[in-house]
Amino acid sequence: MDIKFDFRTKLLVIVLTMSLVAVLTSDILIYTLLGVLSVYLVIQGFGRQTIQYLLICGGFIVLRFLSDGQGITILMPDMFLFMVLRILMMVMAAQPVMGMPPGEVVAVFKKIHAPDGIALPVTFMLRFFPTVRSEFSDVFAALRLRKLLSWKHPLEAMEYTITPIIFRSSRMAEELAASAESRGISNPGKHTCRRKIAFQKRDWMMCVIAVCVTALYFVLERTVT
Repeated sequence: MDIKFDFRTKLLVIVLTMSLVAVLTSDILIYTLLGVLSVYLVIQGFGRQTIQYLLICGGFIVLRFLSDGQGITILMPDMFLFMVLRILMMVMAAQPVMGMPPGEVVAVFKKIHAPDGIALPVTFMLRFFPTVRSEFSDVFAALRLRKLLSWKHPLEAMEYTITPIIFRSSRMAEELAASAESRGISNPGKHTCRRKIAFQKRDWMMCVIAVCVTALYFVLERTVT
């Protein structure tokens, strides 16, 4: 199953997920929301990524159960486990948006007459994160070849990883901005896209379902607590 939703639909799901993650306090509701997000990703063809997210979230859930709300030593307090799990859920909601073609995103923003102060930063962000992820892979591969990654020296390994990432990320940001400008991203004229930009019936259905599910969770949160 590979259903393609409009960018506006995906953006609404991200906003609603962020509101739920910020409000929900019951672990049961959080875990069920994790299942809902998994279904949302699977129907869009992100099955492999969904399994990866579930495995990572499952690991943090197990740590929370084992710690019984006390955290895992001073390095992993319960608040850290609490926050990481919710951050991962927001990343899951944003997964369908990450890596989208910048041209499609720009075309949608132009169609809804969004100001450039909002459209341009969002477009750069969507292009920046996948690039940074590939840069992380290159850095880790280089460190493994040089045998600089070691659990025995975690601080040194962190230094060897973060320092090149910071410099390469700064360089990539400048290159992406220059590339976007050379392609006319700030051109006030009409922007087109190879894919048809239209809010279709499935988008309306997804928006209604997302709003209803969000309202249901708000009601359940008051009932459970």
